[in-house]
Amino acid sequence: GQPNTGKSTLLNALLNEEKAIVSDIAGTTRDSVEDVITLNGLRFRFIDTAGLRHATDPIETIGVARTKEKMKQAQLILYLFDLTTADVRLIEKEKKMLEENDIPFLLIGNKIDLAPERKETEPMIFISAKNK
Repeated sequence: GQPNTGKSTLLNALLNEEKAIVSDIAGTTRDSVEDVITLNGLRFRFIDTAGLRHATDPIETIGVARTKEKMKQAQLILYLFDLTTADVRLIEKEKKMLEENDIPFLLIGNKIDLAPERKETEPMIFISAKNK
């Protein structure tokens, strides 16, 4: 998803440790942070990546390019968006790109604790990565 949607916070919650740096500053995550967990005998590799946006900073541009490469390799993308600031047109555009490239994804509306009103689309779930 876009920067500051809670991707790093979600990774930390899933791993139950502070593996990724969390900040209110957009573009904090530049390098991928990943780890593997086993749930009920199944192994899952979670990868926190740079937020998708048109970056002007050369280092962040590299991070966004690496994010797109990781997306092509993924078996399932957890596409996070911030329910408090979501741009429906942008989400639909990125959803269409994922569908056209046959990339499996699940839309996850984050920060439900801050935005009680929501419109459901499928496939989509609502969470608060911060308030597990």
